[in-house]
Amino acid sequence: MHVEVYAPAEFAGDLMGDLNGRRGRIAGMDTRGASTVIRAQVPMSEMLTYEQHLTSVTGGRGSYHMEYSHYEDVPAPLQSKIVAAHKAAHPHAGDHA
Repeated sequence: MHVEVYAPAEFAGDLMGDLNGRRGRIAGMDTRGASTVIRAQVPMSEMLTYEQHLTSVTGGRGSYHMEYSHYEDVPAPLQSKIVAAHKAAHPHAGDHA
């Protein structure tokens, strides 16, 4: 997802660190008035809980916008975890009658 985060400048470092922790790639940062705009590419699965985190970190003074960007392969270590979780949740998924 292409993500733009708008927040007061004092939160920029914390927000960039959080986006990096969500497997995001920071594309740039600009200043617009009293706000900082952070542009990044972040996997959608990592953005599902972002709104609550942003509200918590900025005291409700931050906002964000995201839009579809492109598909990308899941990294191999994460891929293994996803497959293992699916197999644990569906133990007979591969069985044929």
